[in-house]
Amino acid sequence: MADRAVPETVPTAPASMSLFRYSPGLLLVTIAIADAIRLPDPDLWGHVRFGQAVLKLHHLVLHDPYSYSAAGHYWNNHEWLTEVLMAAIFNHAGVFGLILLKLACTTVVILALAAAVAETGSSTLVQFAVLIGSAVVIKPQLQFRPQAFTFALLAVLIYLLTADAFRRAGRLWLAIPILALWANLHGGFIMGIAALGTYAAVSGLQDVMAGRGYARAMRLAAITGATIVATLATPYGFGTWETVGHALHNPYTRSVIEEWQPLASAAIAHWQQHRFLISNYDIGIAMMAAAGLSWALTIEALDLPLCAIAVLMAIAAFISTRNLPIAMIALAAPLARHSPRAWHLIVPAKASPPPPRRSGWINQIVLIALSAIIFLQYGFFARALVSPDPYPAGACEFMKQHELQGNILSTFEWGEYLIWNMAPGSRVFIDGRYDTVFPYETIYKFALFNFNQPGGDAVLSEFPTDFVLIKPASESRKLMDARTDWKLIYDDASSRLYARQDSAASKVPGAPVAGIAQPGRFP
Repeated sequence: MADRAVPETVPTAPASMSLFRYSPGLLLVTIAIADAIRLPDPDLWGHVRFGQAVLKLHHLVLHDPYSYSAAGHYWNNHEWLTEVLMAAIFNHAGVFGLILLKLACTTVVILALAAAVAETGSSTLVQFAVLIGSAVVIKPQLQFRPQAFTFALLAVLIYLLTADAFRRAGRLWLAIPILALWANLHGGFIMGIAALGTYAAVSGLQDVMAGRGYARAMRLAAITGATIVATLATPYGFGTWETVGHALHNPYTRSVIEEWQPLASAAIAHWQQHRFLISNYDIGIAMMAAAGLSWALTIEALDLPLCAIAVLMAIAAFISTRNLPIAMIALAAPLARHSPRAWHLIVPAKASPPPPRRSGWINQIVLIALSAIIFLQYGFFARALVSPDPYPAGACEFMKQHELQGNILSTFEWGEYLIWNMAPGSRVFIDGRYDTVFPYETIYKFALFNFNQPGGDAVLSEFPTDFVLIKPASESRKLMDARTDWKLIYDDASSRLYARQDSAASKVPGAPVAGIAQPGRFP
C-alpha cells in the first residue's frame, strides 16, 4: 500500500501584542523618521517632465526626443505609470503633492513591516527596535523616485509571506495583482518575483521532505507563475523584462552610478570621508550580521522560507548598495523572530516578563507631538525641494540670458535637470534613462570622456556637441582645458560651460563670465 501524505498542521507563532495595538504613536514616530529626508533626486526633474509629456499627448512617448546621442531611439520606459502619477499630482498639488505621495509610500513600508514583525510573536520592544532600525537604514533611499514603490510593494509582499509562514493566512493570490501593478511602476518588480519564487521553492521542498505531498508546492508554484505572467500586463510586454535584463547586465553601471557599487565599498568610502560617523550602511550591515548570527543559533523550519529570502536580498545588497533597503525589508521579520531567542539562549531569562499593556493616552499625545515636530522640522510644507549637491543652475540661467541653445554634453546626473530647464531648444548627450534609451556603446563613450580616459575626446567630434557642461572637479576638466578648439564661456563654483571656439556662443561678451553658483531647486 502506498504511503499516505502526512497532513499539514498549521504553524503558529506565539501570541504577542502588535505595535498597532500597543502604541500607534510609535508607528507614527517611525514613519516621521523614515520620511525625514526630502531632497530632489537627480532624476526627479525628468520623471515629472516625462509624465507631463504623456499627459499632454495622451499616449506614451516611444522614441527619445530629449537626447542627441540616441535621438529617436526606442524608449522602453518601464516606470511610465510612476511618472504619469507624479506628473498628475505635481500639476494639481505642486511640490506638496509629491511630498504626500512620498509619505504614502513611506507609510505603506512602515505599516507593512510592523504587521510582518507582529506575526513573529516577538515582544513590542523587539518589534519597535527592528522597525526603527529598518527605518533609519531605508530612509536615505526612500526618496522622490519610482524605487519608493518597490520598497512599498515589497514590504506588503513580505507581510503576506510572513503571515502565510506563521498562520497560513497570507492570501498569497494577492501577489498577482500586486506584481501586475508593480511592473508598471518600477523595474524592481523582479525582486518581488525572486522573493515569491524563493518562498515557493523552499516551502514546497519542506512539504515534500516532510511527506506532506505536493499539493501546497504546486499551489505556490502556480501563484508564482501567475505573477510572472502578470508582469507582462504593461504597454511594453516582454520589453519590460528586457529593460530589467539590460540594467542587470550593463557593464558600465557600477563605474558611473555610485548607488550600484558594492555595499562594502560604499561603507568604506563613507568612513574615509566621515571619520567615526556611523552611517546607514554600518547599521544595515550590523542588522544583517545580527540576523544571520541569531538565526544560526536558533534555526527552525517555521520561517526557513523567510530566512532564505532575507539571505538572497542581503546578497543583493552586498552586490549593489541600492538594494540595501530591500534587504532590510526582507530581514525584519526573521530578525525580530530570532534575535530575542538567540539572546535568551546566551543569557537565560530568570522569569517571563509580564504581558505588555497598551501605552497610555498621555504617552500617545507626546509621541504624536514629537512626530509633528519631526515632520515640520524636515520641510513637510516646503514649496520647493533644494538639493545640497551642486547643479548647473547658474549655467542654465546664463544660457537663457544669452539665448544659447544646442546639444549639451554634461555630467550624467545633470541630464534630466537640463531636460527640465533647457528642452526642447537643447538636447542632452546622456541622462538617467541610460538603461531604457542609450545603447551600451554610447554609455561606454561617455564613460571614457567622463573619466578622462584615452579616446574620451572622440565624443566631441563623433557627435554634434555644441556645449560641454561639467563640474569644476570633474576629471574631464583636464581634457577640456587642454582643447584649443573649445573655449570656457561660463564658470562658477558648481559648473564650467564650454563652447566651440568657432561658434557664436564663444563670442559672448566678457567670456569666460564668472557667475555665482546657485542650488538645484525643484521645480
